[in-house]
Amino acid sequence: MTLRIASAEIVSILFMLIILGSLRNKAEGDEKEHKVFLVFTLCTTLGLFFDATSYILDNIQAGSLILVVANIMAFSIIHLCIVLFATYMVMIIRHTKDISFRIIYPIWIFTVLNILWIISGVCNGQFFSVKDHRLVYGPWRDIITVMPIIGVIYILLILLINLRNLGRRNTLVLGSFVVFPLLAALILLFFPQLELAYLATALSCAVIFTYIRREEITVANLREQIMTEISSKDTLTGLLNRRGFNEAVKLSEGHESLGIVFCDLNALKHVNDNLGHEAGDEYIRRFADILRNVYKDMGSICRISGDEFVVLLYDILRDKFDELNGELNSAIMKNDRIASVGYAYGNDRSAMELFTIAEQEMYNNKNLYYIETGIDRRRNGQLSIAE
Repeated sequence: MTLRIASAEIVSILFMLIILGSLRNKAEGDEKEHKVFLVFTLCTTLGLFFDATSYILDNIQAGSLILVVANIMAFSIIHLCIVLFATYMVMIIRHTKDISFRIIYPIWIFTVLNILWIISGVCNGQFFSVKDHRLVYGPWRDIITVMPIIGVIYILLILLINLRNLGRRNTLVLGSFVVFPLLAALILLFFPQLELAYLATALSCAVIFTYIRREEITVANLREQIMTEISSKDTLTGLLNRRGFNEAVKLSEGHESLGIVFCDLNALKHVNDNLGHEAGDEYIRRFADILRNVYKDMGSICRISGDEFVVLLYDILRDKFDELNGELNSAIMKNDRIASVGYAYGNDRSAMELFTIAEQEMYNNKNLYYIETGIDRRRNGQLSIAE
């Protein structure tokens, strides 16, 4: 039975080494709790190693000193694991609550006293001794075995007190460090040879690591989504920029019908030169709002250059397309002919084909604008930007 436990612990060590390798890369320059969890995982791995070693060397013709050291380390490191986990838990709680590390001082004190008691028990033979290459436990063994359970119960109390701050998910994940060791202790009561404390701790470590990785993946996906959105959005207007336009063109593939609206602001240079670039920015934002109000969430609205805007409308009926364009023309006239516009609509035609048609119509509309207003296109005339 002891060799089976040792074999299970050796397998656990291999998994813990994989976790350690992953945590080591993550912990560099990262939050302090990740580094504490790294040390906690390292101690659990060492504890598994020494515990497996004591099982393997028991009743084998080997150096008694190695067996003694391995057993002392196995019983001592479990206390360090409890302290490190308590520290890690408080760090997690501190994300949402101002809690002092003094709450785990009793665990630190208890740990130091327990380790000293272990060493003392070995020296006076009350804990264990080695006879004929076998470990022979004394009267202190049961007490020393129960001591870590007291620390785990104290951690359980801290978890319950801070349940609201931790939230259900964090409580369940951190609670694995309480549940698994307590189950191991319960098994030990009925089967004294099945000391599964380190296997339980390793299982808890794996659960927490899985949760950490899941959170990291979620954060990474969210960060990527935000960066993609930022990189495809125009900072001035909040519309799609040139990159967003290119993505919108790709999105248009496969749609049966497509409407393109190509817009070019009138007299933006005059506004910038005579009223300042802040006024020019406001001029651009005003037209962006006009496009948003007319087309709302019906397609992709893009600002592809300083004064050029394109709207792509997917699977829109021709009557609806003409209706919206009439609303845009009306809004443009109410805003001092703020822009010249070209429209193109087609079935089973590419976005770039329609884009070229709309662009040419926009230029025709621009020429008509200069003729009707009598504005010198080289000087852009005098234009009001009143709301």
